[in-house]
Order: sequence, then C-alpha cells, then structure tokens
Amino acid sequence: MRSATLFLGLAVALAAGTSLLAKSPTYEAKIRRTSYGIPHIKAKDEASLGYGAGYAYAEDNLCVFADEMLTVNGKRSEVFGPDLVEGPDVDSISINSTNRNSDLYFRLVNSDARVEAGWARQPAEVKALLTGYAAGFNRYLADAGREGLPAACRGADWVRPITPLDLIRIARRYEVDFSSMRFIDALAAAQPPGSAKAAQTVAPVPFWRPSYGLGSNAVALGKEATANGRGMLLGNPHYPWDGILRLYQQHLTIPGKRDVMGVTLPGLPTIVIGFTRDFAWSHTVNTSTHFTLYALELDPKDPTRYRVGDTWHRMTKERVELRARKADGSVETVAHDFWFTRYGPVLVQPGKFEWSATRAYAIRDANLTNNRMLQTWHEMSGAPSLEGFEKAVKGLIGLPWVNTLAADREGRALYLDVTPVPNVAADKQQRCIAEEHRKLVSENLFVLDGSDPGCGWDVDPAAPQEGIVPGDRLPSLWRTDYVQNSNDSAWMTNATSPLAGFPQMISKDGEELQGRTRMGIAQIEARMAGNDGRPGNGFTLEQLQHVSFNNRVFYASLVRGELNALCHEPGTVTVEGTEVPLGDACATFCAWDGTANADSVGYPLFGLWWDRLEDNKAIWSAPDRQVENHPIWAVPFSADDPVNTPRGLRRDDPAVVQFARESLGAAILELKKRGIDWKKPWGEIQYMDAKGKRVPVPGGASGDVYNIMYSVPAEPGRMVVKLGSSYVQTVGFDDDGPVADAILTYSQSSNPDSPHHGDQIGLFSAGKWVRQPFTEAEIKADPAYKTMTVSE
Repeated sequence: MRSATLFLGLAVALAAGTSLLAKSPTYEAKIRRTSYGIPHIKAKDEASLGYGAGYAYAEDNLCVFADEMLTVNGKRSEVFGPDLVEGPDVDSISINSTNRNSDLYFRLVNSDARVEAGWARQPAEVKALLTGYAAGFNRYLADAGREGLPAACRGADWVRPITPLDLIRIARRYEVDFSSMRFIDALAAAQPPGSAKAAQTVAPVPFWRPSYGLGSNAVALGKEATANGRGMLLGNPHYPWDGILRLYQQHLTIPGKRDVMGVTLPGLPTIVIGFTRDFAWSHTVNTSTHFTLYALELDPKDPTRYRVGDTWHRMTKERVELRARKADGSVETVAHDFWFTRYGPVLVQPGKFEWSATRAYAIRDANLTNNRMLQTWHEMSGAPSLEGFEKAVKGLIGLPWVNTLAADREGRALYLDVTPVPNVAADKQQRCIAEEHRKLVSENLFVLDGSDPGCGWDVDPAAPQEGIVPGDRLPSLWRTDYVQNSNDSAWMTNATSPLAGFPQMISKDGEELQGRTRMGIAQIEARMAGNDGRPGNGFTLEQLQHVSFNNRVFYASLVRGELNALCHEPGTVTVEGTEVPLGDACATFCAWDGTANADSVGYPLFGLWWDRLEDNKAIWSAPDRQVENHPIWAVPFSADDPVNTPRGLRRDDPAVVQFARESLGAAILELKKRGIDWKKPWGEIQYMDAKGKRVPVPGGASGDVYNIMYSVPAEPGRMVVKLGSSYVQTVGFDDDGPVADAILTYSQSSNPDSPHHGDQIGLFSAGKWVRQPFTEAEIKADPAYKTMTVSE
C-alpha cells in the first residue's frame, strides 16, 4: 500500500513536471550572428521578435542606452549634478545643454500623462514589440549583472531594468529632435518679467541650435538608370559616431510575415533604414518646418495674459520637479514652472526673443503629439510592395523629420517628403508674419501673429493629426530614372522634374543648392549620359558605390583653377598683424588632387580656406566710407541652372583676390595653432583608434564631400570624427531578391572590449563593403555564423 502510494505520488509529480516543461515560453527568439556581429533575429511573433532585438542590442550597447534612460526620464541632475553637460556616453550633438535644463525639458515632454497617451496610440503589434524589447533588454541585464557590464557603466547604481514606457520616452525624444528639443535652454529660461526667477542671471544661449551637420545622402534609381533594369538604392545617413543616435544593424524575421534587414535607432524594435526582398529605402533630414513660433501681445498690467482677437487669455503653469545632486553629495528637489499658452509653452532667447511687459513668444510643435513614428516604420518595413510602403508613409505621417527615398525590384524609384508640417497656407504665412520677423524665414523660423485668431494652423480632416498638412498635399515623386536628396528641399529631387509651388514651410524652391546636391545630380546624370569615363550608361552596384566613396571635394572642382592662378605669385599676406608667407601653401594647393582621400595631401588647408570664404560669399568693404558689395562668384546662382551655378571666383575684382589671399593666410595660422601639418596625408590627421591601431578615416565636411565627415580638433595635430557617414548601404536586385553591400563605419558595439568594436572601420578606410547575408542559406553559410536561442 505504501509502495503504491509512493508510486502514485511520483507519477503525479512527473506529470506535473511534464506539464510545466511543455508550457510554451512567453518569449522565444533565435539570434544568429554573422560576420561583424550582425544579429539575424527570428521569432514566431512580434513579442518574441522584440525580445530578441532587445537582448541583442543590450549585448552590444547597454551602457549607451542606460545612460540615455537618465536623459529621457529627466534624471541626469540626480546622478551627475545639474551643471554637467554630459555623462559617460550622452549624445551632446543634439542635447547641447546643462543637465538641469535637459532634465526640465524631458520632465515636461515625457510627463507620465504624455507618455501614457503615446503608449495608448500604439497598435497592438507595436505594443507587443515594445513589451518584448524591454523584456529582452532586461534579460540580458540580469544575465550579465551590473558587475559584468562594460567599463562605462560597470557597477553603476543608475543602470536599471527598463519598461515599455521607457521606449515610448526615447521614441518621443527622437520625434522632437528637430523641433522643440532644439529649444531646451530657451524653454527653461522663460519666466514672467519682474518675477524672482526672471531676475536670476540667464546666460545667453543659441536660440535655434544647429544640427552639426546631421543629415544624409540618398539616391534611388529606376530601371532607366541601372544596367540590369531593376531598382537600386544608395543610402548614407550622416549621424553621430557616439551616443544614442549611433545606428545599429539588425535583421528581423517572422516567417511568412516579415523579413527586413538594415539599421535601427537604439530602443526601436523595427528597421528604420534598410531593405526587404522587394524594395530598399533610406532617409535624409528634410528642410520642412515642424513647428511655428507665435508672437503674443500681452496685457501691460499682467505679462501672463495675452490677447487673441477680442479675448484675453491667461497663461497656465505646468510645474515639473527634478532631483539634483549638490556638491556635498546630498540631493535636493528643484521645482520649475513652464508657462503655457493655447499654442504651447513660452520661450525666451535673451536679446532676440524676450518676454517683456508687452510681448512674449510661444512654440507649437507638431511632433510633440506625433506618436505615430514607430507604427510608420513598422508598417513600412512590413509592406508587401512599394505602393503599400507609400501608403504607410502618406497615411500615417509619422516620420518626424526625414525625407524617404526608395527603389524596388521592378525598377521604380520613389521620393516622399512626408512629415508633420504645420498646415499654414502661403497666403496665411504672408499675412500672419510681421515685417520684423520675415528675415527669419530664411532660417526656417516662422513667427506667426498670436493675437490674430486667423493665424492658427488649419484643420484638415484628411490628416491624422490636428493642424498638419495631409499626406497627399506633401511632395512626392515616382520616377523610372532617379530621385535624390542631400538635405536640400524637395525642389531638385529630379533635375528634369522639379517639385515646386509648395508653401515655404513644406519646401522652398528657386534657392541655391548645397554642393552635395549638385555633385550628386551631376554624377547621376553623367553616368546616365555615358560621359563619366566608365563603360556603358547604366549604374552597376560598384559604380553606385564609387559615387558614395570617391571623396571628391565639390567646391574645389569649381575654384581650383582660380586658386592656382592666385598662387602664381604667392608672396606674403598680413593676417591679424602677422606677415604670413604663402609659398608652401600654394605649392601644396597646386599639387593637391582635390579629394579628401586618406592619402590625399592638402585637404585641411583647403577646408579652412574654403570655410572662411564660404562664410563671406559677399565681401563688404568701405572705401571712402561708401559700402560696396563684392560677390565672390564669377557666375552667380541662377534658378534656371541650379546644378551648374554658382561657379568660378571673380579674379577680376581686387577685393575678392585680396580676401582669398587673406583667407589662405588665416588658414595657415589656424592650422599652426592646432598643430596640424597640412603636408601630411589626410588620414594621418583624421583617424580613429581601434584596438590599439590608428585607422585613417577618409572624407570631410568642408567644401562639400559626398562622404561627409565632421571632425573636431583633439590633441595637437589630430582631428577626431564626431559625425558623418554611418550606415552606408547600396542595394540592388536580381531574380532571387536583394543584393546588398553595406558598411557600418564605426561598427556594431560601443564597448571597447567587444570584438565588434571598430571591426568595420578598417574596411571603410579601405573603401570596402560587406555583402549582407539575407537568405537563410546566406546566413548559415557565413564563416562567422553562430546561433543562440533566448527565451523566458
């Protein structure tokens, strides 16, 4: 009897154990890594796909993300103190402010109510992706433990598990990058005149923060422009090499439902730039406006009351609190009031946009209530065709500040400049911008009359958000030859089919193009005409790659002849009271090959010379107290020939000649001050340290180089890249699907101890590419293939 009872109990226990073992895990994903650490994540549903994506990203970049969690939650002051600009890995490219002001801003825009509203806006599939991503990230954190993390955050008590709402917070941070986030200091400075806080000293800050070159090149080719009659795409976003805007490669697959490869931004469980079996796409930063300012007429007796029509309105306060670490290590709570109008919060820029007894300024930000970005990328990357891709972009209008260029295997090219833009018609803009504010339009600052009730954003029921322009009224273009963009407006997307006539908030036409745009169009059209010195007249993948990495300096090609002529008799020039001999510099100029290749000699000299010249396209002098304009171009800009004008220096104008010589002298002095020897190859000046080796970095920003690199002086004689070519992809198609070559210039991992930290930089330096394994056979055949399953 006892034996029978024991046997029965054992059987029940075994049955129970079998039942527990048979229960399916909540999340399960296969992470297959190929060469250079690229993760190919395969799962049965969105939740598990997000789980694998979060785990893989945490393996490579956990410290960067943990640091950003402090930013988007407004907790930098609590950990690092209120005055520091940055912590271990914070991206100071976009948030160039104190921790205090950054925290105040994010405590406002990422308030619990706004974040929960953003979460509620997400469809079920996106919620599943986000929930899984947070769980996967946390699983890796638990597996590694704080002491097992990279040195940048090892043992740090500020590293913590994340939630799906944290991912909404970081998504919102991306959405407002080119709108209200650029006004962090101006928003923090806004206090009513005469109040105690307004009386505090406020340091003058830039009102409209520059993007430090954040931009991109992209070309989409149709069947008329390619050798095999299929579509082809080149994408090269110019993004920071450090921090939270550092792109990350992934391949995401749900069999039978989704198969997409490319790059993502940290915290986003979807591909933002990449390719599927049938199409490829990239983005460039657009020129559209995503906010407006409003000039407010105030009650002289009360600067917190403003007039709209015949009605006076009272501003409201929204208080935020943050915790700030003091010098003695203790932590205090700091309260701050933001002042709101019907348009949005008030801001202040000392000396430019003041809050006086009679005038104040408020900002209305279209992207602050966007909340459709994640859904848009999710639907784009899962679209069955380029038509479905276009429908997602135009219908949702969730991409916050980027153009979209795409090509498909059928040989079609598509351009979309579809982002949230204030719905302000051209006639309303003309009527609602006061004369004193019209000059700001050239800076993409539109200051409308807040006292006129007719100057609000128009509401169109066809738009998914109140007050923005519907997708079918924004620039778009289908072509079978080409579309391109290098951060100019939509106007010259295709030089033979201009996109013109839009309100200026959407796109400006008839304005001088950047050198990268002109160079891109010229190279495309030369290839199609068969007069670029290469066989045939259609692009191959290799020829498209040459366009990306030939490192030609565009403006050098326009002025080198005149520059060499100016150097015919170099002599000396006096700059800042110093007599500077020009002989050596002129000899270098005459021998320079006109590129920013790593082995090129002379580029830093040209770069500084051109920067000074470009900043003074019209030179002003005052002989006999009479002001005279001296334009530098021999052939001025013409809207009828925007690709070929302006060009040539005016050597017949003594003022231009003298200024050019003085600019060369100033460049020589500046390079000496930085300890830079311009006679060295460029790659010995601009390089990256990778695994104890110096790797030359080609490319540059000055003079407009397609392979753009923004570098800053470091130790004497060296320039360090901060931003530039990041994920560069060229994608074509054959009968079997995509043929993709790509390079992630700075590599997958931000952890110096990772084998995938800096392992692609040498390839980029040498102009080489990595063929992207897309099919199951290609993935498994990769020599570095390894696989693991993560589940819980």
